[in-house]
Amino acid sequence: MSFYNKEHIQDLNVFLDWVECFQIGSGLNDNQEFAGNFLRGLLDGGYEDANAIPIIQRQLHFLQMGLYTAYDGFVPRECTQKILTPLAKDLINLGWNRKLCQVKLKFDELRFYVYDSNESIQERICIAMAEWQS
Repeated sequence: MSFYNKEHIQDLNVFLDWVECFQIGSGLNDNQEFAGNFLRGLLDGGYEDANAIPIIQRQLHFLQMGLYTAYDGFVPRECTQKILTPLAKDLINLGWNRKLCQVKLKFDELRFYVYDSNESIQERICIAMAEWQS
């Protein structure tokens, strides 16, 4: 079984484009011990899916740049496009420092965790999470 299937790669690419566009900072386990070791291990172990290699290399590059790697989680491209893009714009306007702890779908619910927040930022995140449910 492949960790990176075709749909997974497409979703992850769109998500990483979002990270790059908004310069989203490192997440919970975006460090050499967790993300770096895992990703390098895939490449060093001769990961069999050649289509996945560029995305793994991109994640490693993001790790070096201090950007969110999606090691701890990401969402399908539909959620990135419809929910996360307007969310990022709004949060930045509210003073968000662009540091993301984690984002993921859990039990088909959007989870979006930031390091530093205020009431306005939390309210906007709650709206975005509810938008995904509807």
